[in-house]
Amino acid sequence: MKLQKLSLIFFKNHDNWNWRGGEDIIALAGLNGVGKTTILDAIHFLCLGKSYFSGTDVQCIQHDQPQAGIIADILDENVEMNNLKVKFTRGSRKKVERNGTIYKRIADHIGKFLAVVIAPGDIELIYGSNEVRRTFINQILGQIHKYHLEDLMKYNKLMEHRNKHLKEEMVDYALLQTLDEQIAPIAKRIYELRKEFLSKFSVVFADRYHQLAGKSESVTMVYKSQLKDNSYLKLVQDNRGKDLAVQRSFTGIHKDEIEINIGDVPLKKFGSQGQIKSSLIALKLASFSYLSDETDKTPILLLDDIFEKIDEERAQVLTQLIKNDNFGQIFITDTSVERLQSFCEEIGKPYTTITLD
Repeated sequence: MKLQKLSLIFFKNHDNWNWRGGEDIIALAGLNGVGKTTILDAIHFLCLGKSYFSGTDVQCIQHDQPQAGIIADILDENVEMNNLKVKFTRGSRKKVERNGTIYKRIADHIGKFLAVVIAPGDIELIYGSNEVRRTFINQILGQIHKYHLEDLMKYNKLMEHRNKHLKEEMVDYALLQTLDEQIAPIAKRIYELRKEFLSKFSVVFADRYHQLAGKSESVTMVYKSQLKDNSYLKLVQDNRGKDLAVQRSFTGIHKDEIEINIGDVPLKKFGSQGQIKSSLIALKLASFSYLSDETDKTPILLLDDIFEKIDEERAQVLTQLIKNDNFGQIFITDTSVERLQSFCEEIGKPYTTITLD
């Protein structure tokens, strides 16, 4: 995949920004706050239908404007040009359009175009809650298996209904049983897919980590789920009293945990800053490799100010990894024009440098 044209209209801090190109590497230089990250976020929005850096869609609209938009032309794997548009309107749901047709559901767009972001905020993958790591793997799986997105939406809707009913003064046990019988097969499918995914992904992750940090230490991803040894229906039966006492659901795949270990100890507790930085980059490069292998599509790689967050040695290793592998089109931001040009020249592919004021 290769982006050929991009326009941002009242999107975050860009009033009317336009670019046309198609080079393998697009280097975006400028001081903090000039909108470099906004451009990466727009590309992520085009591919995945949501922001990577903002919590809500309305945050993408400039505060004094009623609407905002993203327009782009992307050349896909079949060398066909696709015109994509995302339109934001205050008080309404966003609209995603491809070649003149508006998607009825954003989920139908997911998986058509792929993007992987490496950004400073990724540190939450290590220090954040398990929900952050579940979201990370759900996003990868959702781009490959459309049914996984549908399962997650159904599961969350049913669990929301279940939790709401648990808070009522009079609990209908027959209704709880009906809800649990609907949840059970969905929970099992999600668990089995996550289990299969992590058994493969953890190998790719370890390999990428060794490329970045050497093979003197091992990294692993450990999947912990309540469904490992029991069915969902057995678990809810055993925990019914606890659910009623606290008025929320203690059982389900929403309690799954993904631990990242260095050696035999948790990375977030015992990992050095260097080990954590290498792990974060390895996680994202592993997601790139996994998506490429499973879909036969090459994601767009979005690198946000990474050279300011990693040491020179890791920066050189990362540069060599990108140079020696097929990473397709890359958008990279930095405050230093010289550092960007050094990176681009080392990769040895056609590039352009854009300086934002």
